[in-house]
Amino acid sequence: MTPSPVSTTTPTGPARIALIGTHGFGAVHLRTLARLEGAGIARLVGVVDVAEPPEELRAIHHRSLADLLSATPAEDRPEIVIIATPIDTHVPLATEALAAGLDVYLEKPPVPALADHWSLLEAADAAGRSVQVGFQARGGAGVDVLREEVATGALGRVDTVRAYGAWQRDRAYYNRSAWAGRRRLNGRRVADGVATNPLAHSVHAALVIAGIQEVSDIARVTTELRRAHDIEADDTTFLRIDPTGEGPSVVCALTTTAPAQSPPWVEIVGTDGTHRLQYTDDTSRRTRGAGGETERRADGRAAELSHQRLDLLENLIDHVRERSVALISPLSSTGAFSAVLEAIQSAPDPAPVADAAVDWQGEGDAAHPVVEDIEQTLHAALAEGRPFSELGVSWAREDAVHIWTPPHR
Repeated sequence: MTPSPVSTTTPTGPARIALIGTHGFGAVHLRTLARLEGAGIARLVGVVDVAEPPEELRAIHHRSLADLLSATPAEDRPEIVIIATPIDTHVPLATEALAAGLDVYLEKPPVPALADHWSLLEAADAAGRSVQVGFQARGGAGVDVLREEVATGALGRVDTVRAYGAWQRDRAYYNRSAWAGRRRLNGRRVADGVATNPLAHSVHAALVIAGIQEVSDIARVTTELRRAHDIEADDTTFLRIDPTGEGPSVVCALTTTAPAQSPPWVEIVGTDGTHRLQYTDDTSRRTRGAGGETERRADGRAAELSHQRLDLLENLIDHVRERSVALISPLSSTGAFSAVLEAIQSAPDPAPVADAAVDWQGEGDAAHPVVEDIEQTLHAALAEGRPFSELGVSWAREDAVHIWTPPHR
């Protein structure tokens, strides 16, 4: 595709949006676009999908972005393209969109390899366009509250930022597409593990809160990858990201093999208290003092803080309309996350959890595995900052720990 010159004219009216990928998470974007269209903020001008889209979208359906752009009149040419497609297609589609002069909303994880992060940044710089990454938890103001508390020492010295995620996924979840639960597909990276897709928000939010943003901020990443599902990727993962400077380490314990799904959280642990954020519902609770006394309301009940959430697509639209508006989740802020993904992909394939430690519950596609004492094990790994195999649990006796250090660039 011939690169389009970058316009210096500020667009007006509803932002013209194209969506690539109408199924899966693309359906969530369609609901968001319907809301924004009703508010006069955005207008869907075309969709791209290799599969048939919903009936109501077939009049604006195209098989490729090039087809959409060539068939769309100038007044309907998109300004922004949303990419909600399999992970291994992100880089070529985003690069094509940037070369066409479009700003990009790219679903997480943005890239399947650290080298792709740098090449996509270069493509965006060359095009003079922006890439917003769909880490929705980043839109919650709670992440910034905890980040500020770490930076200012409001809760004393913070040595650790913890991320906990105990989710449940059934066979249907991993059977939904050819790439689900894969590390590789047709010779290409997919990186669809628990820490890089379903609970990637936990990892990214913890890195932001700890002040670890660039690849150069990371000294080493310790991983322990395991799986109970019949998949290629990890579904039960320990991560420890140690910084190059004096800031806190990030410790993550994540699974999709819990007996029941609970809200994931990110927590800072300081010498003068803790602050735990449930980022899916934008609420948090603090403790104060070495004794860990929970902050309470006047009526004696635990004080729960609520945090505002900003929509990342609306933020991108505001940025396109006025470039001085900063992006909340720009591609440039996701380098550390892509380094963690690289560490995971560089580790050996996940070690299977022993059958004796897995209780399969349910039937057929609704069946899901529950790993023995998984929630207690996750909590212990976070409290001690150590991998599962160092905790003496029955299903993690063999060593599966891998240490990765970032390349110099």
